[in-house]
Amino acid sequence: MTPPRFRIDGSSQLVPEERQSPPALAGRTGSYMLMSTAPDLLVFSRVPAQGGTIPAPRVVLSGDASGFPLSDLIAFLSQSRWSGLVRVRTPGTERSLTLREGEVRGASSDDPADRLGEVLVRLGYVDRAKIEEVLRGQPPSKVGRALVERGYLQAHDLFKCVTHQVSEIFHAIVLCHEGSFFLIDQPVDDKSGHNIQLTTQSLLMDSIRKIDELAHFRKRIPHGRLYVGKKRASDGKLEADEDRVLALLDGRRTLVELGHAAKLSEFDITKVVFRLLEGGFAVLSEKPLAPVATPSTEKISTPTPSRPTPAVRQSRVDHREVARVFNLIFKEIREEVARKGMDSEFISSANVALSGQALTSSPVLQGLSLADDGTLSEPQLIQAFEAHRTRLGSEPIASFKQALSDVMFFLLFQAGELLESRADEDLARRVKELLGTLETP
Repeated sequence: MTPPRFRIDGSSQLVPEERQSPPALAGRTGSYMLMSTAPDLLVFSRVPAQGGTIPAPRVVLSGDASGFPLSDLIAFLSQSRWSGLVRVRTPGTERSLTLREGEVRGASSDDPADRLGEVLVRLGYVDRAKIEEVLRGQPPSKVGRALVERGYLQAHDLFKCVTHQVSEIFHAIVLCHEGSFFLIDQPVDDKSGHNIQLTTQSLLMDSIRKIDELAHFRKRIPHGRLYVGKKRASDGKLEADEDRVLALLDGRRTLVELGHAAKLSEFDITKVVFRLLEGGFAVLSEKPLAPVATPSTEKISTPTPSRPTPAVRQSRVDHREVARVFNLIFKEIREEVARKGMDSEFISSANVALSGQALTSSPVLQGLSLADDGTLSEPQLIQAFEAHRTRLGSEPIASFKQALSDVMFFLLFQAGELLESRADEDLARRVKELLGTLETP
């Protein structure tokens, strides 16, 4: 249901855009105090408080992204194994993360640079002509599957690109330093888009590098609403992305708008423009620029967001039990696909991905392949774990489970492209039950 909308008129009156009183305000009579917030937020608190609750979905937390590091929030949600939606609104863009028990299960964005087709082109898996060809007959949500069906893309490469897409949206949210965020308590379906699960702590640690880099860029480019103009032409020594962005500089686009035009994320466009500024090719301004402009000398420093501390979960599950349960899962997935008569191609595609280490680089899976029934050789798997145990970090069982989880989610991803929605959801439920047997109190 679409939330009710209001507008603030010239006399600072709050006016509902609908003619009738919005149902969301039913039972909320009383006196309310307006809290001091960022310009993108209005927060009212009832005085005196009367308590009460409403059923999900509901906003349970909201705030100003410039005043609270989103990395800290997501680290807390991961450690507390929270399920729900994290929605972040920044100037011109809205992004969301879906979390289930603290782990990332999906992401969405209305930024054109975050679309799967753009990700595929950026990573070099498919050229733009093929994307445009497929989009003429398919909605954007089906572009990945259509590319695989036409032979333009391998299933395991699609899986890598979807995973990369979710990671990029995650990084964009963590790097956000203005706008508003909302924590929405709502049920998370077993099947929400693609069957993707990424380790939140790993994503956070990867984001730290970008946080540090962005803090450096922000000393010269404090925010994305600055206009970017050309100071001089290319000298022929710029990198391809720098030349491409330089050609777009007309002084009439903000940094964010420039990113949309160049099909680059805000982090990537900030990095490119920073390099152009350092080389004397570009200039910044608070207002749209005329054809000739002078460089801005203002420098603003922003604090570096605090770094999250990764949580390490202890596991008492024996590695033999881990191997057994995951083989039951692999077999369950294969049997479901076999009902469609496509198990042979299914297993073959998975083994190609395994042999090329497209799913995981863990040494415990090197040289292994799925048998016709979908399982991995348990004796070989156990032997590999015991041989490489010292190379799996301080939590070898957790690393072992993660490697097998990477295979599992690729198989689920492939199965989701082949099965009907009801069969896919039922399979996800059975897999969840089997995974539950490996959880420790």
